[in-house]
Amino acid sequence: MDITKKLYVLAIFLVAALGFFAYHEGFLTEKKEQESVLRREQISQSLQRVIKADKSEKKDNFLAQVPDMRVASKYRAVKDEEKKEFNVKRRKDAQKINIDLDLGEDDGERELKERNERIKNVQALLSQMKEEPVPPLPEGFFSAKVNPYLMYREYYPLTDDFKALISTMHTSFLKKVAPFSLLTNVKRIFMMIFKTRGMYSAYTKRPDWSGGSADVMGQSIYLMEGVNFKSNFMHELTHIYYDGFFEPSSTPRWLSEGFAVYVQSLYQTPQENEWLNVFRLKFAKEEYIDFEDFLSVKTLDGYDKPDVAMWYAQSYTVVKFLFEHYGKDGFYQFSKNLKEGQPLGRAMFRAYGMPLNSDKALEIAWQSNLRKKMEGAAK
Repeated sequence: MDITKKLYVLAIFLVAALGFFAYHEGFLTEKKEQESVLRREQISQSLQRVIKADKSEKKDNFLAQVPDMRVASKYRAVKDEEKKEFNVKRRKDAQKINIDLDLGEDDGERELKERNERIKNVQALLSQMKEEPVPPLPEGFFSAKVNPYLMYREYYPLTDDFKALISTMHTSFLKKVAPFSLLTNVKRIFMMIFKTRGMYSAYTKRPDWSGGSADVMGQSIYLMEGVNFKSNFMHELTHIYYDGFFEPSSTPRWLSEGFAVYVQSLYQTPQENEWLNVFRLKFAKEEYIDFEDFLSVKTLDGYDKPDVAMWYAQSYTVVKFLFEHYGKDGFYQFSKNLKEGQPLGRAMFRAYGMPLNSDKALEIAWQSNLRKKMEGAAK
């Protein structure tokens, strides 16, 4: 009996113990589930706050994603006290060119892809915008249409000879520039030709040294009559075709103006191009605008005409070096790389290879080419 009682008591104890552990385990499981639900709710609330903040930030910063457009009508006049000067000095600090490129799939590549995706979104929005109508014909202007131009001309009638000149120059331009200018979708070009400086300035807000300007987004050209009309026309037409490819992003200013001056020079006489040769000799002697300042220029408002002329000439010689030394195909690829958002060094390296892999490499190669040409001309 004693053994039986002991076994009975032990059995009751075991059952009670099992019951206690089962109850305790159930309590812990239920508590864990409650904690898990609470955690998921907290995480969900946190995510909603993040998503809400992200949407708010994107909404606030959307306009910051839209690049500045080069619109001639929005250029502002510059006061005398805002005048600026370039840092022009002799440079003797040629350095060894080092490779500093990571061409793999990295954070930079992902940033470029994200940037290009944003540009596509902006392009989609811009494509939905209606084309702005041309201004009404001002008093004292004549009008005419010559495919693809709608022209307004101040004071002088648009004769058959003048229309034939515009048509011939446009055809010549397309043969020389369009195959590698990247832009093909030009439906209509609006052109205003001014006889009086006051009327030109009123429409364009450009400084006194300006003889022409272009509204790339509006595909419009504004020109002054005069001896430089033909070359200025080609200069501004280059902006419409070449810069138009980069919209809604923007072309580096030195590249945009340098290529436009290069095309302009093809339609000028040696006498008209003499100012470029004068500066080219100075550059070969290492007297030129500090390269960092030169590449960073985004607007020429505030600079005097001599400084502007030097900057234009330097842009021309750098582009001429790239275009003629490395060929049209390389220039085309270089431009495409820049449009994709690649930094200057990487865009050059992928188009031209070594030694062009940085700003400094471009400066040294450009300088070396100028010196060789000057030495060759002296022999």
